[in-house]
Amino acid sequence: MKTFRVTAHRTKWIVIAIITVGTAVFLSPWASSHPDGLERVAEDHGFLQQATAWNKLAPLPDYEIPSMKWTAASVGLTGFVGIVVMAGMLWGVSRLLTRNGGGRNGQSTSGGNKGIYDSK
Repeated sequence: MKTFRVTAHRTKWIVIAIITVGTAVFLSPWASSHPDGLERVAEDHGFLQQATAWNKLAPLPDYEIPSMKWTAASVGLTGFVGIVVMAGMLWGVSRLLTRNGGGRNGQSTSGGNKGIYDSK
């Protein structure tokens, strides 16, 4: 049986995760609503409305949950959903890489995770 042991390395990632979630959920509602980048160019040249066809296909259009009435909560929840999706994708890719011997210098990582788990 494996037991979970928190190490300094793991604690660092937990703190980073808390800061990331806090930023996305609580600070994103106060981000600027003014368009920037390509959206600003599209607005300046008058073809911004052509993007609505893509917007209808988006799962979270304009970084908001359409059914929620409170905009700040909608944007914050969308930020949290984005973190969960990206964390899941990164976890999946890292699992694939470590299973396929993606260690340094071509060494297999199947011996793995010393210092994180203690086996009993």
